[in-house]
Amino acid sequence: MGERARELTVLIIGDVSVFIVALWGMLLVRYLSFPSAALFADHLGPFLILSTVWLFIFYIGGLYDKHTVFLKSLLFSRILNTQLVNGIIAAFLFLIIPFGIAPKINLVIYLVISVMLLTWWRMYLYPKVVPKTKHRAILLASGPEAIELVDEINNNDRYNYYFIRIIDETTASTTENFEEKLLKLIEKERVDIIVANPNGQYITAVLPKIFDLAFLRFQFTFLDFYKVYEDTFDRVPLSALRYEWFIAHVSQSKSLVYDVTKRVSDVAGSLILGAALLVMLPFIYVVMRLEGRGPLFITQERIGRFNTPVTVYKIRTMTENRSASATWTKEDAAEGNRITRVGSVLRKLSVDELPQVWTILKGDMSLIGPRNDIKGLGERLASEIPYYNIRNFVKPGVTGWAQTHQHYMGDNISPQSLDESKTRLAYDLYYVKNRSMLLDVDIALRTFKTLLSRFGVTIRSWR
Repeated sequence: MGERARELTVLIIGDVSVFIVALWGMLLVRYLSFPSAALFADHLGPFLILSTVWLFIFYIGGLYDKHTVFLKSLLFSRILNTQLVNGIIAAFLFLIIPFGIAPKINLVIYLVISVMLLTWWRMYLYPKVVPKTKHRAILLASGPEAIELVDEINNNDRYNYYFIRIIDETTASTTENFEEKLLKLIEKERVDIIVANPNGQYITAVLPKIFDLAFLRFQFTFLDFYKVYEDTFDRVPLSALRYEWFIAHVSQSKSLVYDVTKRVSDVAGSLILGAALLVMLPFIYVVMRLEGRGPLFITQERIGRFNTPVTVYKIRTMTENRSASATWTKEDAAEGNRITRVGSVLRKLSVDELPQVWTILKGDMSLIGPRNDIKGLGERLASEIPYYNIRNFVKPGVTGWAQTHQHYMGDNISPQSLDESKTRLAYDLYYVKNRSMLLDVDIALRTFKTLLSRFGVTIRSWR
């Protein structure tokens, strides 16, 4: 049995096993007791029949494609979509075929449990079950992002492939009979994955010839370099940015359901956080007065959606300077602004950010989105970083994808250099492209985890 056949066999056996375990879990949740053998048997027969249909839907949905094995970001969306289709099919079959059971509520419970178990099986358990054989790959791309990808993949055992060669634009353009030599390399090294940059000028020009020649002799998978990079690092490669990228991946509204749900979540979350702020404010005011004089709140002019100005309220964490620009530029450092002792604690716990709930309630911000810049700094970054303003295509947020993934110098919550700002842009554009309620929930949970960690560090520092 070939390796690909073994992979498919393991996947199918695992999927059917998950179907059965999910069925048992459904009965446990539905009846709040361990299901009897008779009850389980009554449901097992119909669900096994349905499983054959579901496996076919999985195949149509791409869950047995090689791409699914390599690109984990596709897994959850494909599992969710295919299981929703399977649920509709199951409901229809239960109506027209006399199985002897009519599991209406059970079917909903089953879908929830099966999606969770399938995601866990496919993303975490499957890589440990399959043989450790790694696929051999070639990268057709240039630049620091290509080198970064190779370093990450080749130095991390959790990936099931590695690059044996990186071929850049210069090599491709200066090598005589490049196409034939590449195919000989593929045959000699038994390469089964080619990751190619779709925007590489010379590489793109030879791809049609490689396709034509390759499929006459070999079978291997072609992957988009930008997609692989994004899936690996959870950020958009900045070299991919062109106006065509903007047209293909960015829209003003994801969907009416998403927009309404997000707004309701913003209002509800802001009311809860606002109530917590009202409880804390008297205590914060007292300790601030003990340390020195100064206002309790400050205002900042920041950049909002579509580059419109937004007034943001924050608890003062620095000395008397009311502008509180606090950027990483030299002229700002010369102002003599310093963080107060109380302000240091408030910043670590992000309590100083809570007054922004007023801006959220007004509709100028969201709880989750790209963190907005102070006006002067944002304008400066836009002039130095191409396509920087694309991040302002959605409402800014108090916390975001970048804040939960990127670490800044000095334990800050914002970039402290131009390079850090570029990396933050890559994370922000990932959010702009992929934003959804599931991603928002992910960010919220990551933020909560970060705050708990900071709280623990702060408590330990006082001992």
